[in-house]
Amino acid sequence: MRILGLLKSIGKRSQSPPLHLPPHRLAARASPLRIIERSLTRHRARAAPNAAAVALLLLDLDRFRLVNDLCGHAAGDSLIDTVRDRCAGSLRAHALQGGEIVHIGADEFACLLPLHGDSEDRARLDRLAETLLDAIGTPVSLGRHIVHLTASIGMAVDRQGTLSAEELLRGGSIALSHAKDAGGGGIRRFCPEMFASLSDRAALEEDLRGGLVRGELVPYYQPIVALPSRGIARFEALVRWQHPQRGVLGPDRFLPMAEDVGLNDDLLYAMLRQSCRDAQDWGARLGLSLNMSPRQVCDPDIAFRLLRIVFASGIRPDRLTVEITENAVMHNVVAAQATVASLREAGIRVALDDFGTGYASLSRICKLPLDMIKIDRTLVDALGSDAGRKLVKVVVDLGQSLSMPVTAEGIETEQQAQALSELGCAFGQGYLFGRAAPACETAVRARQGMDALAS
Repeated sequence: MRILGLLKSIGKRSQSPPLHLPPHRLAARASPLRIIERSLTRHRARAAPNAAAVALLLLDLDRFRLVNDLCGHAAGDSLIDTVRDRCAGSLRAHALQGGEIVHIGADEFACLLPLHGDSEDRARLDRLAETLLDAIGTPVSLGRHIVHLTASIGMAVDRQGTLSAEELLRGGSIALSHAKDAGGGGIRRFCPEMFASLSDRAALEEDLRGGLVRGELVPYYQPIVALPSRGIARFEALVRWQHPQRGVLGPDRFLPMAEDVGLNDDLLYAMLRQSCRDAQDWGARLGLSLNMSPRQVCDPDIAFRLLRIVFASGIRPDRLTVEITENAVMHNVVAAQATVASLREAGIRVALDDFGTGYASLSRICKLPLDMIKIDRTLVDALGSDAGRKLVKVVVDLGQSLSMPVTAEGIETEQQAQALSELGCAFGQGYLFGRAAPACETAVRARQGMDALAS
């Protein structure tokens, strides 16, 4: 969970007026907290003294910004109406008296539900939440596009009927943040342990700021090998946090947090500086790969800073490959084109990472002057089936036709490596060839690879 982002999110839900609310939905524009307060007051005024238990469901559409970018804001508004109508239909189907879906702003909805106060409440809530996700997940046609939505749901339950609207909203917001941090498309129910997790994450966030200054965040390097020779072609820099108390932390523990608190750019610069220094020990033949986030790809100032760091380091620009994801194309294709062009003009290669897992169309991808393609491990895992093998073959053939060598990620078995080699895949990466290792071990591995080539 990202602490700063969570606090901002709760603040927005408490204070900001909801968007896209025509008069027939609400008589007056009000903050989410006021909407929930009114619903809660109405419920408690009607409820019997022993029937004041309620549940608050907060529902957030995952990656809704991409829908606006792809289809336009008018289509996004239409989609909001569709989602609200589907959710209202789910409530009716469950015959939940007194429950209503309210659009509280942007891509978020709230539902305050009266509970029976019996042992079946939990099961009823779970069934309703699953029904809501299923209803939202039904494909929607928006002009020329078919949109497949997912959503995250956070629940807060007041069994005694004593919590305020603000307390319900806070609990639902924390649970919703847990659901989104788990990858979206899921449901989380607030529990007291989440407060302990919140405190722990707050401490980790504070450590992150100091850790970046102290040099605790360092690159580890995973080899990328040529197929079928297995000779090392380059190393991909993958950030690790050598935390003094918690040990070595993987990127899933802190990268989302770094994005929320505005440290991602500084982290990128620090990784590139250190990686360029480390690459001096590998010999001039081996390359270096580094990842940029979609937002960073669309920022021309970041590209300029990267070039300054590379030139100052003394390594040849053609040894560096910058990896970007398909979603970078979705955010702003024009800005992404400018960044990619600047990098390639300087001699830096650009690879499209996780190909086949994002939203971008081939027509958008073809607008970018790329050097290579990386296919995601999900395609590699599918090699065991005939359909999966054919799909990988299509991607490899596409790369060859565009003069873009293909790298396969997530290779763990000899069978996978052999199959990819037979299909014409140029490079491979995965545990079969080596896990990410610190700079000292990588230097030894690089020298061993050079010695093997010399012999």
